[in-house]
Amino acid sequence: MQQPVGPPRGPIARIAIPLGARSVQGHRAGIVTRVLAAGVDAFVGVVAIALGYAGAVAADFVLGPRTFRFPEPGFELLLVAFLAFLILYLALSWATTGRSYGGRLLGLRVVDSHGRRLRAWVAVARAILCVLLPVVLLWVVVSPENRSVADILLRSSVVYDWVSASERDAVPEADDGDEGDGGPATPGPATPGS
Repeated sequence: MQQPVGPPRGPIARIAIPLGARSVQGHRAGIVTRVLAAGVDAFVGVVAIALGYAGAVAADFVLGPRTFRFPEPGFELLLVAFLAFLILYLALSWATTGRSYGGRLLGLRVVDSHGRRLRAWVAVARAILCVLLPVVLLWVVVSPENRSVADILLRSSVVYDWVSASERDAVPEADDGDEGDGGPATPGPATPGS
């Protein structure tokens, strides 16, 4: 009689990486995934600006209900606020965890050339490039290494990584000899074919 197959063992078995995603874990992301993540992040920016406007309206109403009129900030002010929010949001996200909300949803992480978290100044420079000159991201389409102009200039990469830093830190480093565990738990230096 066969024994029931139990859950997989080994350090990587404790981390839930989607089965279809294991083969690309740690590889550079392509244009479609990056655009989808950017769309989610842009939506986060729109929501943040809308909530900020609602907060300003509420404060104005509370401070002067009799003379209250809806403020009309104008398109230029809203655009500047939106772009400034995105730069701050992306820079903080990439410098702290390596992923924005869009990146987390799509299993992406921004790393340096050694697979580590970006330094603060690199994260800020990358955020400025990506927000103010989004066309630099399109280089991913023609790059054989799936790198944008921002990635090339700042030596960064956007890699598939479904493991959060807290999950990665919780995994013991001991190797139990099981080589069929689905690939690396952390992204290393992202090179094509690795």
